[in-house]
Amino acid sequence: AKTFTQLGVRKIRLTGGEPLVRSNVMSLIESIGALPGLDGLLLTTNGSHLEELAIPLKKAGVTRINISLDSLNTDNFKQMTRTGDLAQVKRGIETAVKAGFKNLRLNGVILKGGNDDEIVGLLEYAMSLGINIAYIEEMPLGEVSDHDRLETSCSNDDVRRIIETCYPLTPVVMKTPGPSRYYLIESSNTRVGFISPVSHNFCDTCNRVRVTVEGRLLLCLGNEDSVDLRSILRS
Repeated sequence: AKTFTQLGVRKIRLTGGEPLVRSNVMSLIESIGALPGLDGLLLTTNGSHLEELAIPLKKAGVTRINISLDSLNTDNFKQMTRTGDLAQVKRGIETAVKAGFKNLRLNGVILKGGNDDEIVGLLEYAMSLGINIAYIEEMPLGEVSDHDRLETSCSNDDVRRIIETCYPLTPVVMKTPGPSRYYLIESSNTRVGFISPVSHNFCDTCNRVRVTVEGRLLLCLGNEDSVDLRSILRS
């Protein structure tokens, strides 16, 4: 992280898997948050540890948190996450809101026949908390055993049409550092984002690189080519 910031990188995101299960994660976050030249320290989490860590994360310099939330139905949530506790995650989200984070966002991956009946419900939950939400098309990467991607694929164009039966959406004319295309809802502070890697490919505007837990540098999640940074650091 220090080397990347010295080379001009201004934003770092910790993601996963679930980064907050790391035993010394706060020490890591405090160290990265103190790096000079860093404009943003971002975190993507499943929210299960936010109830106890939201305030320490804010103090450590985390500027934005994205929280994965695919369902507000307890049984559906447990099935989709395999082990998740919806009540615990909701307490964590609400704790993060109270901690004063200005940029909180829910991330929902929508699957046909899975949670596509919750599209508006997830939006209204975000609106009730005054935070943002992004709907994400499932990336066709890796093997999945619990569903058939061809049958469950849900385009963000369809998601937007469903939302607009309840809430008119106005495009936001702004550049963001990520792939989201944002819309506003009148009389609401919630911005609605769409991340559409399948229906509206954004490879040509991607400016991210990724370092895996094994210390490998990836330029793209969809490309197996990588560079071993760990051996370089150790030598």
